[in-house]
Amino acid sequence: MVVDAGEVADQPGDPGRATEDSSSSVRQPEEAEEIHEAIGVWVTRWDFKNAQEIETIMAQAASAGFNQVYFQVRGAADAYYKSSYEPWAAPLSGKLGKNPGWDPLKVAVEAAHQNKLELHAWINVATAWKGKTPPGRSKPMHLMRTHPEWRVAKKNRRPMPYNDGYIFFNPILPGFVTHLEGVVAELASFYAIDGLHLDYCRYPSAEVSYDKQARRMYKKARQKEKNLTRADWQRRELARVVGRLSKKIREANPRVQVSAAVTGIYQDRWNWGSVTQGYHDFFQDSHLWAQNKAVDALIPMIYWPPTKPQGRRTDFATLAQDFTSLGGHVTLLAGINVEAGDLSVLRNEVTIARWNGYHGVVLFSWELLKQRGWLGRLKSEVFGLAVPKEQVSIR
Repeated sequence: MVVDAGEVADQPGDPGRATEDSSSSVRQPEEAEEIHEAIGVWVTRWDFKNAQEIETIMAQAASAGFNQVYFQVRGAADAYYKSSYEPWAAPLSGKLGKNPGWDPLKVAVEAAHQNKLELHAWINVATAWKGKTPPGRSKPMHLMRTHPEWRVAKKNRRPMPYNDGYIFFNPILPGFVTHLEGVVAELASFYAIDGLHLDYCRYPSAEVSYDKQARRMYKKARQKEKNLTRADWQRRELARVVGRLSKKIREANPRVQVSAAVTGIYQDRWNWGSVTQGYHDFFQDSHLWAQNKAVDALIPMIYWPPTKPQGRRTDFATLAQDFTSLGGHVTLLAGINVEAGDLSVLRNEVTIARWNGYHGVVLFSWELLKQRGWLGRLKSEVFGLAVPKEQVSIR
């Protein structure tokens, strides 16, 4: 692994409003101390159409200074690799379940390793489908056709309807978890991946899931713990799911690192108001996952810039500091959205992550970096520079 002991479009992300930009002065590369860190980038399933484009991405990523690529292979219970559990994704051939004649993950792994990059297979865990109409017939049949009862349900007990956004499965249902265990074990067993990355491992909101099976499960849990709230139960059960998936991955291949992208605001400890909190809004207790060592690496998606003065609403530095207590339990990588500001803001965020003890950063996303024309500038102007702590402009 790159990381040492010293250490949306399918956007892994959280809602929130960007605040003011900040800038910093920097030392020249020859003055910087050598920094051993993971430098990753998220490559979404919309960033490529053929094998040649994947090979180009890997070569350019290495040239830009990255050493990790988080490559999306599962978006909505479909596959961008050869799977015995789920159908080929429709964008590959134009039809759900149709073999496109090539394997994106196989190409990505080979190209990444040729360029001395780690390849982390990125899967959406709980997203079931996207669109106003259900999936068509395929082989294997899509889960939304075989198990529509696994959809999350609202308080009125009606399942989440088809819409322009994602429909979610209830991630704690035993049958669904068993299915996921098969998915991750297959990936870890049959592909030479360096990591398996969990995204959307959460509920879509705090107003679900009141499906029939979940109601029975909660009722049974309450018989043993009378004071157990539904929210606490859902958080606890979701943490168990993460642990089960990690265990299955490690059993299949102990060399595969398990990471999870999590909401950048765990809890609003600063009374900012009107922000989405992973703990309350998604039942995502990412701190518990880390403390239980359910994952090897945690990537909080801190998608807002530093503020002036420090500590204003959705401040990058404040949120980065909030996760630092977990550094003794897991590898901490800062998830950064390159849309948060200009290149000086990105440089500042990378620096803040370094000075807060993070083991590295992961940038969202490859396509956004290309659109901004930053790929040729990252290595020298962001990753290769060290900034003295007192010069980080967060005040």
